[in-house]
Amino acid sequence: MGADNLMVTLHDGAQVPTARLLSVTGKSDVPSAVEELAAAVRANPLWCRLPGSVLIGRCEPVPLLAVAGTFTEEQQVLLVQLREHLDVLLHERAFVDYSQAEEVCGQLADRLVMVFGTDILQSAQFAAIPRGGLFVLGMLAYHLDLRPDQLTSLEAAHAGRMLFVIDDCSLSGTRFRESLNRIVTHSVVFCPLYAPEALCASIVSREPRVVNCLAGASLRDTSPTSDDVGYSAWKHQRLAQLGGDGYWLGQTLGVAFAWCTPQTRRWDETEGRFMEGWDVVPPSRSLKRRRLLQRLEGDPAVDYLPPLTLNMPISEADVRAHDRVLWSCRGNEVIVAKIPQRAGIGARVYSLAGISAEFWQLLMTHGSMQHAIQVLLTRYQVASEWLGADMSSLVEQMRSEGLIVQCDGIPRGGGSVA
Repeated sequence: MGADNLMVTLHDGAQVPTARLLSVTGKSDVPSAVEELAAAVRANPLWCRLPGSVLIGRCEPVPLLAVAGTFTEEQQVLLVQLREHLDVLLHERAFVDYSQAEEVCGQLADRLVMVFGTDILQSAQFAAIPRGGLFVLGMLAYHLDLRPDQLTSLEAAHAGRMLFVIDDCSLSGTRFRESLNRIVTHSVVFCPLYAPEALCASIVSREPRVVNCLAGASLRDTSPTSDDVGYSAWKHQRLAQLGGDGYWLGQTLGVAFAWCTPQTRRWDETEGRFMEGWDVVPPSRSLKRRRLLQRLEGDPAVDYLPPLTLNMPISEADVRAHDRVLWSCRGNEVIVAKIPQRAGIGARVYSLAGISAEFWQLLMTHGSMQHAIQVLLTRYQVASEWLGADMSSLVEQMRSEGLIVQCDGIPRGGGSVA
């Protein structure tokens, strides 16, 4: 057995409650939730930079999801970033469905009425920043009872009338700045459904044409404080990333809407700019994500999406894979790895080829060493004594490495996988 490959753990159910996994994916059972999490991971064009990857999942006794392949150091950095996005998704990401968006939109409408009054709102014009802002503007139009003639586009807005610019979310103000360049109106009010309060205040202070910035709900600033270790280094890097164009220094997680998710970007040190990042919001929770996955899977030119293998342990077996072992067929070989208990530690990957690969698959399918040997004897012209001795040696080696266990669940041997 060799160890030329790498398996990177993306999700470990030992660190995340099953209830949270079900909630995040919107599924009612673990197998469906693992498949949905895998779909969220697959729905990313970034896989074109990780060709030959394989996703491997397991549902029992705890959900596991990993990616296997032969990766360069640069590719491993991408996988670390993917795992970080999944950690945020499973621990902190907030989801906004249509009913919640409608409720927050009502809060935004109430704020607008309180600050500007009905007369000003009925004489103003409203435009959305495509495409998420269109959803919000549609709901806001009903909350404020806007007339059709009050709805316009950014480019067609009249210069002499106050313009309310609507968006679903603003994390840095970049899209609003770009939109402001297309507007000739002298008085602008920016109304994101969700935004940090500090960002809104900064936009008003730095843009003379913006008379106010009001959000329906505030987003928490997740950036480190001046008392945190490493704050100076973070601030220096953040300033370099913003390049003087940012409205504020902070950063926030944002929210995932039922229609779309905030665009994720990663800072590339080599390129010195932001590049496309991972998006791991499950397709079942977002229209944009569902459509992207459908397009990627339906495009014949896209051949880089990693296939998913789900390991389904046998309930009654003489021999079975260890509870934290994942495996998958790849071409003519089988790759096997035991996922470490400690997060962030790489798993040693074993490669089985030829008759050893067939033996492993038979063990995992039937759970019986004797059955596996009998099947192999029908495929190969070898002596049963030789085959039995050879497979027994292989089983003992896999036991010592902690890859398989007896039916009582107690591993033999003291070996472990680093």
